[in-house]
This record gives sequence, C-alpha cells and structure tokens, in this order.
Amino acid sequence: MRKNQSSYKLIAGALALAAAVAVPTTASAVAVLLNVNSSLSSLALSGNAFGLNYAQQVAGSLSASWGGTISGDLTGGIFTFTGGSAISAIVNPAGPFTTAPNPIGIEAGNYGVRAVGLVTGFPGVITINGVYKNLVLDITTGTAQNGVAPTGQTFVFGAGSTLDYGYNSSTAGPLGAGSGSLAAVSGTDTSASLVSWDGTTLSLPVTLHTLGSNRYEDWNGTIVATLTEVPEPSSLALLGIGLTGLACARFQRSRQG
Repeated sequence: MRKNQSSYKLIAGALALAAAVAVPTTASAVAVLLNVNSSLSSLALSGNAFGLNYAQQVAGSLSASWGGTISGDLTGGIFTFTGGSAISAIVNPAGPFTTAPNPIGIEAGNYGVRAVGLVTGFPGVITINGVYKNLVLDITTGTAQNGVAPTGQTFVFGAGSTLDYGYNSSTAGPLGAGSGSLAAVSGTDTSASLVSWDGTTLSLPVTLHTLGSNRYEDWNGTIVATLTEVPEPSSLALLGIGLTGLACARFQRSRQG
C-alpha cells in the first residue's frame, strides 16, 4: 500500500511539473530563433550614385534572395529584436557581375548595379559599375506583431558587407575604382505594410533607406522566417512529461509485483 501511495505522489508531482512548464506565461519573454526561408524572402535594390539612378547590369541583378536566421524575444505574440540576427543575402544566380574599370573585374555578388549619364564636374558620359557582396543584416531594435506595421525596427549591415565599384568616362577613360565597407550602415524599416505572424511563420515587410559616400540605396521586399527553436520552457515541459512516463512505469511494475 505504501508503494502505491508513493507512486501516486510521484505521478502527481510529475504531472504538476509538466503542466506548470508547458503553459507559457505572458509576463516573461522567451528567446526564439527563426529560420529565414530563402525561397520566399527577397529584397529589391534601387539607388543612386553621383546623381545617376541605378539600373540592372543584367536581368535579375537588382533582386536577391535572403536566408539566415532571425533571433529575438517573444512576449505575448510580440517579437522584440535585440540583435543577434544574421539575415544573409544569397549569391545572385544572374551573376557574376562586373566592377570595370576596377581591376577586380568580374565577380560573384548579391546585386550588380550600373549607372550611366552626365555628372557635373566629370568629362564625357560616366558609366558606374558596382557589385554588392557578402551582405548580412541584423535587426537591433524594434518590434513585430501580427496585423501591425513594423515598429522601430533598425536594420544594420554586418562586417564583411561590401560594395566594389569602378567608374569610367567615355572621353577620359577610367576615372576611379575601389571597395567600400557597408559594415555598421543602418536604416529604419519604414514599411507601412502589416506584419503577419501565425505562431509559426513570420512575414516581415521591409522598406529601408541607407546612405553611403556619394550614393544612397533603397531596399524593398519581404523576409519570411519560420520558428525553429523555442529554448528552455519547452525543454522543461518535455522533462516533466518524461518524469510522468517513468512514474507510470514504476507504478505499473509495483502493481504487477
């Protein structure tokens, strides 16, 4: 009889633990990790350098898919971004692209841009070729909530994000070339479109404006990411369920004995 009472107590305790940790509390934030779906996530690039609007080098060179991960805290269905995301642009299959007259020449990248026209203070018609490569974005501030436009989200380019470029004159030949880092360049998501979050998949509209030397960029599109990891609370719930199973097995053996 004492064995049965002990087993009953163990089962009751394990069930209580499983129930306690399986029910989420709205008061505390839970760290979450989402995997970016590169087949559904893309950003289109437009911009201007030396007063000349970007055009595509080849068809598709101004749009790239993005993958990687998004991390943040989830509280009552609201994502709070605190840094640690690594949203990475995929190498563009429309490439490789040219940076001529930059001696780097032809290279793979995420975006290939070209701008052609007259520029005050420069001779002849100017042609600018650029390649954006190794682009990675973090979301360091702001929130996302289903049915609400992005709020206060700051996107920041990570180390290694680079623009290689060269510019040429139709009358004077090569005028300059170089590589510029986009690391720490940031922009605020000003999209008026609404976030979608169904408890598993986050669809995040993106409208960013960034600035560089003698240029600017506009990034527009959608990042779609799926929940892949919910840390400690669910792990504890599994532990509680496991303890329940062990208790039931022990009880069954005691009855058979």
